[in-house]
Amino acid sequence: MKLILILCMVVGLYPSLLLADYEQGALEYRRGNYASAIHEWRQVAEQGYSRAQYRLAMMHENGRGVAASEEEAKKWYRLAADQGYMPAQLGLAELHMRRQEDDVHVEEAALWYRRAAEEGSDEAQFQLGLFYLEGRGVEQDDARAAAWFEAAAQQGVTNAQNNVGSMYENGRGVEQDYARAFEWYERAARAGDAYAQNNLGALYAQGRGVEENHAWAVFWFAMALQNGNEVARDNIASSLDNLAVRQVSSTRANIRAGNSTEHEVVSRMEQGDELHVLGEYEEWVQIYLKDEEMLGWIASSLME
Repeated sequence: MKLILILCMVVGLYPSLLLADYEQGALEYRRGNYASAIHEWRQVAEQGYSRAQYRLAMMHENGRGVAASEEEAKKWYRLAADQGYMPAQLGLAELHMRRQEDDVHVEEAALWYRRAAEEGSDEAQFQLGLFYLEGRGVEQDDARAAAWFEAAAQQGVTNAQNNVGSMYENGRGVEQDYARAFEWYERAARAGDAYAQNNLGALYAQGRGVEENHAWAVFWFAMALQNGNEVARDNIASSLDNLAVRQVSSTRANIRAGNSTEHEVVSRMEQGDELHVLGEYEEWVQIYLKDEEMLGWIASSLME
């Protein structure tokens, strides 16, 4: 009985000892002692501790405390990945994608993205969706692309949300549904995705999945342009023709909110200047300043 008890105590201590050595390596890493960190991590990595194997792979990949070696990095990533350690599966996939001109490496990347995606990685789910959409490393399959995009989208990945919207808008891999496309574009647009903002504006302009509304179209096109989507510039021009135009009746322009640039621009408005109106809210008018390509607010009392 004593022998069994002692063995149980030793087995119980084993994970704790591995964790202690791993944490010592992490401490040395934070201190910038990379060689010492590698020494600590290698001891536990060789005993099969996946977190240490992953960190050791990163050190070899980035050449910290040791000469950079893609092969050594791949070896340690693979050991951790085979144990189901998701970060290592992602690391291994990304390492293979460095050689994406070689179809064999792309296929290996797809394999490891799939493993990570099945473990719940939103990044891997999005990447696997792209692989299926483009037919890279896997057989092209719109339905599977849509499914993986939606899995990532449900976890809040805005690129994936935009892509799900696109799949529904165009009927790729799913039944065409403009209302569903609108829902997904809106989620991504409100999170700041410039592509989704432009796409959402287009649905408003076309009246697809939502009632036609050029004021909202201009709003979202303007947000997309502000966030770097140049495609939105031409879209704004076509929707502006459908908005009411009002003139400034006083040089005492005033705005409710906005950044300093917006305040400076609106305050320069002069009597007779024409502005495109998006909507009126209480005593304020939301406007689009065509020349400056920006949104603004002006007191309705200052408008004719």
